[in-house]
Amino acid sequence: MSRPFASSPAYKFLIVFLVAGLLFQTGALRTQLAGIDPGLNPNLPTAGPPASMMVQFLTGSIFLAVVGLLLCSRRTTEMALGTWPIFLLPVLAFVSMLWSPDPAFTLRKSIAFTGTVMFGFLIATVLNTQAAVRLLGRTLSLTILLSVIWVFLYPRYGVHNAADQIELGLTGDWRGVFSHRTALGHVAGLTIALLVFSGSLIWTSGVVRYGIMVLSVVCLIQAGSGGGFLTGAIVPCALLATQALIRLKPARSRSTVLALLLVAILPLMLLIPKLLPTLLFVLNKQPDLTGRIPLWDALLILAQEHLLLGYGYAAGFVYEIQPRVLAATGFTYAHCHNGYLEVLIAFGYLGLGICLAVVIWLLKTTGRLIVAPPPHLGHLSGLPFIVVLYTLSINCFESTLITETSYAVVLLALAAGLATRARIETRDRDALIARFRRDSHV
Repeated sequence: MSRPFASSPAYKFLIVFLVAGLLFQTGALRTQLAGIDPGLNPNLPTAGPPASMMVQFLTGSIFLAVVGLLLCSRRTTEMALGTWPIFLLPVLAFVSMLWSPDPAFTLRKSIAFTGTVMFGFLIATVLNTQAAVRLLGRTLSLTILLSVIWVFLYPRYGVHNAADQIELGLTGDWRGVFSHRTALGHVAGLTIALLVFSGSLIWTSGVVRYGIMVLSVVCLIQAGSGGGFLTGAIVPCALLATQALIRLKPARSRSTVLALLLVAILPLMLLIPKLLPTLLFVLNKQPDLTGRIPLWDALLILAQEHLLLGYGYAAGFVYEIQPRVLAATGFTYAHCHNGYLEVLIAFGYLGLGICLAVVIWLLKTTGRLIVAPPPHLGHLSGLPFIVVLYTLSINCFESTLITETSYAVVLLALAAGLATRARIETRDRDALIARFRRDSHV
């Protein structure tokens, strides 16, 4: 009798590829792979230097491998039909080559962006929900472990140093295997959240589980990222709260409560300007959100010049927006520090409208798993919805919504894919039960 696929060498090779690819797609070790000297200012304009050949080679190789694996999977077509909205923004990125100031640059970035979306989609296609959560948790754990190692063995890379000229206040803060402390803070917070929520599924060993959690807390504190602290505090509570919501009877009650929670977000957003000073004081942050507010004011003015279609994906910001923001604010910004503004600058109001439509679809498709939780998913039913809600929230202060090699892009695609897979599995189970009942009556 042949052994199950899960214990075969092919499956183990697939897992190794997915872990390595997920590390790369979330931005880990990119500084080293790109050959960037961390002693130089990382926020200088990026229009001039050519892209790293190593990074381009790895990006292309992973892209081809993902396409090959998707072509080999019999679930791909059905999964793609259920999650097609997640590909709208990558398609728009390619289309924006028509008005981009540098079509070749936009093409290169669009391929990388599409590859990141496809990687999250691939995980949901080839792995079930339990295996996907285990993969994500273990990859995040590996990232934390590598970050600690980098801090002590390669502090030039692992710790912000005085040569980070534009952000001297970050000197001494940990960034681990990332180029900035913010990424390490968010990853540490996510690791804590997953281990609190589903630690026994990710690591059967309590020693490993609690050891990684301790390292994650250390990384969170040493990174000093406000977003990371909020992630580590709010996401576990939100994940646990979904369990109470899932247990509500009947299903109509779950639907009503979920709708009310989403509606409550709107007045909360209106109160943010009043709550922000208090929150910034608690987090010991600058009142202008580390220069974000002046940046946003400048970006909103510049966006009016290309209202409908924007400036083009990636190249528009680098070639047109970045120099003008420098002239207006006296600072060089690597991105918009707001995912929705990033969409507006790249694709105009047309793209922002498409983005909001995708957001509504994401909330709806993942919210269904809470309203009607599939029995075979158990406590994991609420995970895709919280992942989407978290990713959309952090993009109010970070630019990760359409950024290539971003953990947020992978998470959105993965959450959408897991929601689609859950619906397909539930339908197949229902059909199998119905067939069994028919056969039993014959």
